[in-house]
Amino acid sequence: MRKTLLLCICVAAAGYFGWVQFGAYQQRQRARDLADIDRERRVALLEIDGCQAKVDLLLSMTDRLLKAGGMLVPLDIGRDIELCLARGIMSTSGLAEMERTKLIRLFPVND
Repeated sequence: MRKTLLLCICVAAAGYFGWVQFGAYQQRQRARDLADIDRERRVALLEIDGCQAKVDLLLSMTDRLLKAGGMLVPLDIGRDIELCLARGIMSTSGLAEMERTKLIRLFPVND
């Protein structure tokens, strides 16, 4: 009787653990899917102007960004410029301006 009860408890615990893990997996998958959708939406918007608006925003902060110990690149601007560099959708004039002002060194270039 005790062995049967112990077996039932173990099976129930294993089932519950599996159910919780499956729920966590589904939640992570949904988060990844939403991140992918958001990234593709941002790429579509950035392709319209060749990322020039984000580069212009970054260039307006050049003095503060290049000082030692200065402020960091704002997250949304940095994220979009990294996406432009990674996808190769940045205009040549924007890329040349970033190289001229040395702002390109703030972003890892994905080869």
